[in-house]
Amino acid sequence: MKIGICTDRIEDSYTYTKSGEIFFSPLFEMFAAMHVICNPLHHTARLHWWERVRILLDEQLIADIVDLAECTNEWLAPIDFVSFDTYPTRDMNIEEALLTLEGYSINTWKKVFSENGTNVTPSQKKKIIGVSKRFYDSYFYQEIMILEPLMNTALKKLLKSWETEGIAKSISDIHERLKVDEHEIIFVKNKEYHFKYDDIKKIFVTGSVFLSPHLIMGMDNNSAIQTVKHFYAEDVDACPPDELVKLYNGLADGTRLQILKLIKHKPDTTQSLAKSLGISEAAVSKQLKVLSLAGLVTKQRKGSFMYYSVAEQALDFLTYRIYEYLV
Repeated sequence: MKIGICTDRIEDSYTYTKSGEIFFSPLFEMFAAMHVICNPLHHTARLHWWERVRILLDEQLIADIVDLAECTNEWLAPIDFVSFDTYPTRDMNIEEALLTLEGYSINTWKKVFSENGTNVTPSQKKKIIGVSKRFYDSYFYQEIMILEPLMNTALKKLLKSWETEGIAKSISDIHERLKVDEHEIIFVKNKEYHFKYDDIKKIFVTGSVFLSPHLIMGMDNNSAIQTVKHFYAEDVDACPPDELVKLYNGLADGTRLQILKLIKHKPDTTQSLAKSLGISEAAVSKQLKVLSLAGLVTKQRKGSFMYYSVAEQALDFLTYRIYEYLV
């Protein structure tokens, strides 16, 4: 699903006049979830999710997903069917997308998989489609039903930041191993990969709650680059019930809700908030401490003052957190 297209109009942005597109693909996210199942210990931000899912999923299904890890590059290869706008599957729901993939020739599959350093046979293709359908039908249909609208909201905010700050600034915030300078975007993996702005025709970005800590980056034959922004990285040290109690406790107070409303669009200080609310600075500080423990606010020092702002991701994924615990 296309979230939006933006041409960078921020004159001091490194990507000035460059075009970018933000999208969200349910199929991309499902393959990313299956990638986590292949190597859950590598994805520490999704360990709580994995502990829950392995109880819910049939053991044979998990085994089949893992058995296909080698030929699918741990399910990263089929993700390339939706990474750019080359294939229409990117804008389809999962059921329709899997039917479309099933109809592609084995030569098309081989082309995509070879670009991931692997190969696929007709029998493996058939099994990949079958296992994907089983994973969706038995579990992921309910996950994506909750997750998709939340991701769409979060990605619309990302698009807004493109429009107000420029695409380069947003890209530099995606991952510590993704850097930008006035000439190029630098992707640091086993070595440095350089993408010069003059060679880039379009920039694609999607979002995922599963691919952390990976930095996914690539360029297609049309000189378009694509990368992935991570959302909702779990606190691996937090016990889910305690985390939820703190989160909802942060919202369970009229004054705290007022504070969140006041700082939703503009960071503010304790002193200013106290004046707006007509209460003491000590009372505001007490409420901000509760909000901070809940992960609902962030703070940044500017000169002599501390400015508080809403932690957008915490609010955006409230529904997903409670869903994950209750399911």
